[in-house]
Amino acid sequence: MVVSLEDLLAQADALRKEIDALQKLRDEIYESLNSVKSAKEAINLIKGQGKDLMLSADRRGFILLTVTEIPASKVLVNLGLGYYAEMAPEHASKILDEREDQLNKSLQEVTNRLNTSVNAYSQIAEILNRAQQQGE
Repeated sequence: MVVSLEDLLAQADALRKEIDALQKLRDEIYESLNSVKSAKEAINLIKGQGKDLMLSADRRGFILLTVTEIPASKVLVNLGLGYYAEMAPEHASKILDEREDQLNKSLQEVTNRLNTSVNAYSQIAEILNRAQQQGE
């Protein structure tokens, strides 16, 4: 099979863009997974609360709030698209477990696609390097 150097460069460029997009998507999935895990930890914290709780007011923990006795009978769960539902913490935990499973499956799919693209990019880069060395 004969492929022009320009075609190889175009394929390498397209693969580089795909790799960048997949890495960004992977990072977003990781962030979502961390949010789900934090939500599950918060539910467990509320269930086993003592008198006072320290809760982070932001994602990074720059501000902590001391909260006295949070009612543990109902929590609001983000269902997506801006919709929330009030439910028992046990049911919320199940929904979060399902969301975590979905995110883990998505992460696996994206990782597989990323690995395939990186391997293809590496093969093209090797061919281009060989062509450059022969041209010298």
